[in-house]
Amino acid sequence: MKFVSRYCLKDLRELNRLTLEQVTDRTTIPLERLKFLESDSTKIEASERQCISKLYNLSMEYIFFGKQADFDRKLNEYLGGTP
Repeated sequence: MKFVSRYCLKDLRELNRLTLEQVTDRTTIPLERLKFLESDSTKIEASERQCISKLYNLSMEYIFFGKQADFDRKLNEYLGGTP
């Protein structure tokens, strides 16, 4: 199942004034994987979603689901991307 982040993971990190290294220290997500997820969060694992949710103290639904994600998905489909 693909997930489209409601918010860019990089934006969440920067809003919290964290470096990539600080996020990797506070989660179980390796640095290279975190860099990948910041550029493409559509293939994020459930355990990674939980780590991100816990780190930023936001629900997974708030970060990864919702009206913005629905809009992004429909726009992507309209532009010829994958659903």
